[in-house]
Amino acid sequence: SSGINAEWPLRPGGVLFLLSAVAADIVVLSGEEGTGPAPCSRVCSGTTGRKTTNWISLNELDWTAKGVKVDVDISGCGFVKTPTITTSIEGSSYHWEVTGTSAVYGATKNKFTIFLGHNRSDVNREHALLHSWNVQWIAVG
Repeated sequence: SSGINAEWPLRPGGVLFLLSAVAADIVVLSGEEGTGPAPCSRVCSGTTGRKTTNWISLNELDWTAKGVKVDVDISGCGFVKTPTITTSIEGSSYHWEVTGTSAVYGATKNKFTIFLGHNRSDVNREHALLHSWNVQWIAVG
């Protein structure tokens, strides 16, 4: 016997997903759009992926700024209002030199944007992908 109950739900790819009846204690004290009823708080997190982040070079947008941007899809979280989003940049190198790593733009319940700036002219999409830059985020709402 594998010890796996056939009634336990499986996620795509065969990953076991256990449901728990334990109540989580999540309290949202304030938010840009106010707070909902006490039992409707949610925490959701993710990453854009080391090799899959869709960086766009700012010079491709005819901007004079140097750097990259990425739109992050959080629609899978199922937020009903815009959550509070905290971000960081993870990578193999050089990400410590950029600015904007925690500056969230255009946040909605479904997405947000991050712009990473730098004074070096070689900070572009290829540079970000070469060094595995990705956005790691956590949203609460």
